[in-house]
Amino acid sequence: MRHEAAFIQAFVRRDLRNRYRTLLSNPKKRGKITNRFCHEFDFVRHLAEQIERVPNCSNLLKECGAGPSAVLIGGTNEIDGREFTLEAAVERAMGYGGGVIVSCIPGRLALLIQEFPPGDLFLFLATD
Repeated sequence: MRHEAAFIQAFVRRDLRNRYRTLLSNPKKRGKITNRFCHEFDFVRHLAEQIERVPNCSNLLKECGAGPSAVLIGGTNEIDGREFTLEAAVERAMGYGGGVIVSCIPGRLALLIQEFPPGDLFLFLATD
């Protein structure tokens, strides 16, 4: 889970990183963390930019450097932890309706889609 570990290290608040690592690695407790993606904001604020919901978020991600694929963190068992083409990842994450992270570049670029409605979107872009 290179994407997951890198996302935690780069974008999760320092005081919650160990909790994220521990719970995400335990299949029985994984939902305690992924459910937080819906409404909680456990992330480094200065690395997150709230963005508008646009018809094709994958274009924005490509402009920020995303490659042809992405890994989803959260959502149903059918999508959680799986790699898809960038377009399919964004489409599946948006279609889920709950909180999902689209990890494009491990620890460098990701998108958080919170529960819909309102379905706020946050772009994570590492600056260093």
